[in-house]
Amino acid sequence: MAEEAVSLIETFTLGALARARRHGNAAVQPGAEFFDQLSLILNSLEPSVQGHASPASDGSPLIFQSELWQVLHKMRESAELSYAREVDLVELDRRILFLLRTKGSLVPADLSSAVGVDKAQVSRSVKRLLELRIVEREQIRSPVVLTRKGEQLADRLLRLADLRNRELIFDVGDDELEQFFATIEVLLKRSAALYEQERARANARDSGEAIDLTQTQRRGDEAILVDRARIMSPLLTLSAYFSRSGALAFKRSTGLSNFEAWVLNEIGRASPIDWPTLTSALQRDHSQAGRTVKALMDRGLIARDGRPGRRHGKFYPTPEGQRLYNLIQETSVERSSFLMAPLGEEERNRFLATFDKLRRNAVAQLERERALEELDRD
Repeated sequence: MAEEAVSLIETFTLGALARARRHGNAAVQPGAEFFDQLSLILNSLEPSVQGHASPASDGSPLIFQSELWQVLHKMRESAELSYAREVDLVELDRRILFLLRTKGSLVPADLSSAVGVDKAQVSRSVKRLLELRIVEREQIRSPVVLTRKGEQLADRLLRLADLRNRELIFDVGDDELEQFFATIEVLLKRSAALYEQERARANARDSGEAIDLTQTQRRGDEAILVDRARIMSPLLTLSAYFSRSGALAFKRSTGLSNFEAWVLNEIGRASPIDWPTLTSALQRDHSQAGRTVKALMDRGLIARDGRPGRRHGKFYPTPEGQRLYNLIQETSVERSSFLMAPLGEEERNRFLATFDKLRRNAVAQLERERALEELDRD
């Protein structure tokens, strides 16, 4: 355990150093960001004697979907860097490839349920895999099956996936992992039910008919195929269902898209906020963030003080923006509370403690992959 912990910290430190050197930022004394991330890793390695301190231990309500997105963003970035050295497949194509290899042939509807995205996205992914002769099927609704080429590619990528998975679950025992997966399955059912409720509300609004939540409950109770072979897959599915229901919920309550609501939320939460801090919090490219900020300004929801140019000013919500920000916060807390409602305090704390270990390991893994990427460019 001690040697593995040292290796984890060494991986993170070397990765951070390589990145700093690449960008000409290497210094005798590392910056605050390095120490913040190192502190996250060290704190997670300490034995817990007081129980888990959740991200909401400051008294604010837990918004788990935000915590989940941030961790998955790190996992996904490191995965893209890692798999790109092997083959040019996007994330959804890889997930379907893995599912077909581990679960066998599946119809598109089952693939859609398992990965948490709509059937249209799955259809486009299957089409790409068909063109690459990685999968085959008899008819459009027939089960999708891996070809021999697909099996060989899946086996090669699965070896890398298993290695990455072992890194992500470092310091997570077998029993702890089993309990974590069991809780994930509970949360998946809740997130699917939440999505069905939002769909019902949207359909009722469009048609003018009354909402029948009994139908949504039955659909939400349907089993979701969970890939327990790797920790990242069910987390991605959970996030996908939650994101889809969130898009409907925020549109219903604020008229904003999912990303617009997120940008407004970050601005309202840390107002007044400068451009570098905002883009760092969003973890998206500047062009996408810039377009959304402009759209929110055009709608009179945010304003900016300072010199001309978004990079020089600070952003804050207008009175109407503040009203919508409050709605976003209320909606987010309600959704997170619904998600976590079936969990008792002990199970919730145990789940979040394991989640914190995954967060720590994802940080170290991403730094390593970034360092390797920098070395490949040299």
